[in-house]
Amino acid sequence: MKKIKFFTNLLAGLSAKQNKVILGLEPKLQELEKSMKTIQAMDNNVEAIIRLFQVIAPIHDARGFSPEVFELAKKNRRDKFDKEIKALQILDKHFINAGRSGGMNRTKKGEEVNAHKVYLGNVYGLFTKTAAYWLQNQEELKNDLRLEISKDPKNPASNWYLISEQSGNFVKSHTNGILEQIKILRDLT
Repeated sequence: MKKIKFFTNLLAGLSAKQNKVILGLEPKLQELEKSMKTIQAMDNNVEAIIRLFQVIAPIHDARGFSPEVFELAKKNRRDKFDKEIKALQILDKHFINAGRSGGMNRTKKGEEVNAHKVYLGNVYGLFTKTAAYWLQNQEELKNDLRLEISKDPKNPASNWYLISEQSGNFVKSHTNGILEQIKILRDLT
């Protein structure tokens, strides 16, 4: 009888520690969710991608949720936290892909992200330039129509539209993906 009680208490203790890891995520998840929803609500996609990088880069610098994944994996008895671990790992992939890659976000670890360090372009024959360039020339770019790539000749795409679409697709992919994983984590707790 004492042996059974010992193991029950041991498992209850492990559960409490594991739950602390999961419960400790909530403030981070709340802040991340708030940031993603704010970014989604932005009207200007180029400004939104800059803001996304500003939010994600420091998280990426701090190794995302890998410390929590490590703690959960150490204590993952009977695969109890597989779903939480998977959701956190997917979040970490978003942080890596939208972090400091040297692609669009050309900042180094700890460096502030701004419009002069984010590069957009290399689409539809547009050269890669800083987000600052695209923002400063926004009005001119709206008038620079691209009839050769427009599906609707009555409403041709502009160079601004192409850059905005590039930024918007990137932002949407990451904000939706991050919010989806946050929802999964919340539904599991």
